[in-house]
Amino acid sequence: MTFQKRQINKIPKVKLRDNKWDKAEKWARGHILISILLIVLGALTLKGVVGALNAGAPFSVKQIVLSAVTQEIQTDRYGHTNILLLGVGGEGHDGENLTDTMILASIDQKNKLVPMLSIPRDLYVEPEELGWGTRINGVYQFILDETEDPEHAMDVLVEEVEKVTGIEIQYYAKVDFQGFVDVVDALGGVEVNLEESIYDPYYPSYPESLGGYETFYLEAGPQTLDGNTALKYVRSRKTTSDFDRARRQQEVIASVKDKATSLGILLNPGKLKNLFDAVSNNLETDLSWSEIIYLAGLADRFGTDAVLTEVLNDAANMPGGMLYTPEREYYGGAFVLIPYVSDFSEIHEFTHLFLYNPTIYLEDTSIQILNGTKIEGLAGMIKMQLVRYGFNVVHFGNAANELPEKTTIFANRELTKVGEETMQALTTVIPAEILPEPPPEYTLENFDTDASIIIEIGQDFVDFYNENEDHFYFGFF
Repeated sequence: MTFQKRQINKIPKVKLRDNKWDKAEKWARGHILISILLIVLGALTLKGVVGALNAGAPFSVKQIVLSAVTQEIQTDRYGHTNILLLGVGGEGHDGENLTDTMILASIDQKNKLVPMLSIPRDLYVEPEELGWGTRINGVYQFILDETEDPEHAMDVLVEEVEKVTGIEIQYYAKVDFQGFVDVVDALGGVEVNLEESIYDPYYPSYPESLGGYETFYLEAGPQTLDGNTALKYVRSRKTTSDFDRARRQQEVIASVKDKATSLGILLNPGKLKNLFDAVSNNLETDLSWSEIIYLAGLADRFGTDAVLTEVLNDAANMPGGMLYTPEREYYGGAFVLIPYVSDFSEIHEFTHLFLYNPTIYLEDTSIQILNGTKIEGLAGMIKMQLVRYGFNVVHFGNAANELPEKTTIFANRELTKVGEETMQALTTVIPAEILPEPPPEYTLENFDTDASIIIEIGQDFVDFYNENEDHFYFGFF
């Protein structure tokens, strides 16, 4: 599938089937970053644990968890286990089978990290089986309607996400709103700390199919939220920004994970039973019992800062900002998101970098870009590109050397291990030679900068730029 990126007046009109629940002019359902990390790395485990206990297995919960290290789980060629995490409204909610929350979580056992990439529900895709285009959140529902086969519908959705990200997916887990509520309640609530009060007079009232609203208010300061309140906390967005909501979602993920994976909860029969009921009634997954047990062991070994999050979005000056909104008339009047470039290749590169080099996102090694070519504004364009890939570019400008032949990357001070990894990662985006030492004109004595890594753009970059000009964009403002 290809896309026209800028001259959208020349885009041929495409056939897009809109899902009947998702009206653009109606209130927008909040994307909930459902605490799937809990489901996958914690509460999901309880399904196997309690199931074993109910079957009379001759071992304790603690023994089951500790035995997880001997189990095996599917991985890709990089040793990661990639799980597609899906959130749906469920019964009583408008569009109950629309996958409005889609997160690709990559479990990195070596670094004990879980980078998670959120995929926007409005991303435009054209599943071959459907024969027409739609938002990605409607793929599962449409295939389910046509085939009445949930397993096949899930296979098609997984395939579409693989096309978008370029990542092989080993498993999926799907949870609904009620599952989120039940898990939080079974844990006795979650603790959050609000910097500011939330006042949202447009929160959708239940049942959502009626299109009504209710007021959601939460006072600033530390709070313990029950399941229903936690759901509102992570969904509300009408009077705050998507960035505020993302921070709230991450806060709830950390709080839920800490409670669910604590040894006290795992050894509490009452809470185990409640969590098991919540999971079994509202979670669907293709993880086997032994794989679930393996994940339990990982949950105990991963720290509270193990989760890294990025979102594919339409802000070209932000990490993951590789999408934009074309004129609706070319997509059947629907609001959709498509890539700036002509295909998903840029998203593939970003996803691969983020999932398989997660440590560089933990330490924002500072970068300066210096333009040694005659292309005006090139350093600024490269800065925007690198920022979209998640790099920390602090300065850009002109090179000290006039028309250097080669593009080079070097450090002008001692780097940490992560800094060295950042230099290597930069070469996957910018074709350049890494120098072991900075040139004399760029040593700290001769060049005043607080950046740790310098990229000097040489004449050899011009051909690369001309061949890939569509990757260097400032976005639509």
